[in-house]
Amino acid sequence: MFLEQNIKKSNFKLSDYKIYKQQIFELFENYKNLRGELNDGIDIKSLENRIENLKNNQFLIAVAGEVKAGKSTFINSLIKEEILPTDVLQATNALIEIFYSKRPYLKVTYASGKIEILEDSPKEVLKEKLKEIAAIPEEYRDIPVNLIDLYILENGELNIIDNEFIKYLEEKSGMENLKELKYKLENYAFSRSRDNIPIKIELGYPFPWEFDEIRLVDMPGVNAVGGVHDISFSFLDRANAILFIHPIKPIESESFKRFISSVITNKSKENLFLILTHSAVFFEEKDRLLEEAKRIYSSLISPDRIFAVDSILKLIYEDLEKGKTLEEIKKEQRQKRKWIVYFKDLAEEEGLDNKEAFIKYSGFENLIPVLENFLLSAPFSELINILELLREGYKEQINIHQETIRLLESQKRDREEFLAEIEKRQKGLKKLETYCYFVLEEAATIFIGVHSPIENSLDQLKLNYYDKFIKSTNIEELRKYYRDAENDLNIIVQENIKNISKFFKEKLEQIGEQFREEYNIQIPKIDFSAIEESCRKAVAKREEITKEVVESIVENWNFLKPWKWLKSSRTKKVVVGIREFIDEEAFFKTLKNNLIESFVDVIEKLRDQFYRAFDFYKKSIGKLLEEKRTYLENLKNELKTIERIDYEILMLEKKIALIEKEVKIIEEFIKRLS
Repeated sequence: MFLEQNIKKSNFKLSDYKIYKQQIFELFENYKNLRGELNDGIDIKSLENRIENLKNNQFLIAVAGEVKAGKSTFINSLIKEEILPTDVLQATNALIEIFYSKRPYLKVTYASGKIEILEDSPKEVLKEKLKEIAAIPEEYRDIPVNLIDLYILENGELNIIDNEFIKYLEEKSGMENLKELKYKLENYAFSRSRDNIPIKIELGYPFPWEFDEIRLVDMPGVNAVGGVHDISFSFLDRANAILFIHPIKPIESESFKRFISSVITNKSKENLFLILTHSAVFFEEKDRLLEEAKRIYSSLISPDRIFAVDSILKLIYEDLEKGKTLEEIKKEQRQKRKWIVYFKDLAEEEGLDNKEAFIKYSGFENLIPVLENFLLSAPFSELINILELLREGYKEQINIHQETIRLLESQKRDREEFLAEIEKRQKGLKKLETYCYFVLEEAATIFIGVHSPIENSLDQLKLNYYDKFIKSTNIEELRKYYRDAENDLNIIVQENIKNISKFFKEKLEQIGEQFREEYNIQIPKIDFSAIEESCRKAVAKREEITKEVVESIVENWNFLKPWKWLKSSRTKKVVVGIREFIDEEAFFKTLKNNLIESFVDVIEKLRDQFYRAFDFYKKSIGKLLEEKRTYLENLKNELKTIERIDYEILMLEKKIALIEKEVKIIEEFIKRLS
């Protein structure tokens, strides 16, 4: 926590992160070369994986909010390019992923698997295509098009619109008198197929921004008919930051409260920002409304993550940055005209130049630095952790080289003295092995058994979530609680693994002091962070659980696909003219029971896997002791000339000098980052 606070105070930018990351790649290459085949206690494969993850790192930002809240305009202002259509109502089943690309690129994946790609097209062509595929046509805005699309996605086709189906649509959507719009329902439904329903839209463009590692996702409106569907939930669950867009007035939002309480997981709440848009419309009241929002939502979200912005003012600023004049902007874009007139006068009153005024009044000057620091807090922590591992590895290399030098000098002075020293250390290693055995036995007593911390934590978790599952009243709550339960399981595992690592580390350090004095033995270093990661991976495995009546909850997160839960069978073929709809009450009860059984089963499997993961510690300690024993035996059996000994000592001293130089660079680097 202290480290993250330091990072946030440092006001790092994404451009800084890219530079520092590249420097760490170079330091890692130097480390690998200096380390060679030496085992310095750092798990090189684990470290290489972390470096590779850094190279492939992306920041996922989910932009959610109500329909017509201004999400697309906000994203345009963020990416400094007006490419997303803002004059249409976005289709509820479509999301758009936006990322930096050197060349314009639009890829649309349809439900049938068909892929459509546009490359090197002008911005206006891409914009029109997005409008065509991601917008609800004007004539169909009074019918629940997303529910119809959802049915087609699940069943392949919709052959008949009968009274039962219309009744179902009315119940699900809250719309009334849909029978009177039967012709419209048919026209829409019979024109739709998996070939023209997009499930993924990817937009790459050479945006004039520094965020080339960021991937933005324009989410469907959360107040759209049908709720937040699984594909949206998946993005929200993985997002590094979630920006909930809401008009600054009216300030109170039931959809935002519901979004927090019933949709996103507790873990996702930690990544949530509330962005109040259209602040220019209420510019005189903006500060008051912002403070009011912070007061209203203080129990749901940190006030530091609530901002008031105006995307149009930010876009005017970006036009000015590109060299346009205010007069040119007024002529080209009528929707910006009134804001230019008003805020130009205000800027003159305050003595600000145009660019300075529009970025200030837009509110983005406050939002962007906080968002960047938030996104970078975890990655910068990872950079520091990697640097600390490199430093730790280097220091152990120095210890090993110095120990080797001492033994070589002993061999050079007196062969008998050298052999006596080797024998003394071998005796010490045998005693060390016995000590380690007792440490392992003590650890097993503390961490394994019916009264162990993990057992108590798992039992409490089971009770807590059983109660939440039972009391849940809808499918979205069930989905949220299940994901919360999985996240809490991971926290329990990580905390217990860290406690085990801490236990072994402290014990081995205590033993090490004694053995250094008595036997002149340098206790082998163990990369506990790599062991923790191995244990986490071992414990994170999930087996698919299936029931005859429904799909596995662990396997399938498609809770909001009602046609998959027909009373007789999910795979039952529907005969044209006859449709069997789910008994909602029976469905929810069956789903809830199945989820509880699945959750209990997952906990039991996790408990077994956790205990097996405990063996990683035993194996790691045993392996390093064996390596130390082999090293001493080889040294004992190898006879060297005085000249050879002098040469090896010289090479080791040179290597130590190079390592000390790298350590100095790393320590200075850590100071800069901290």
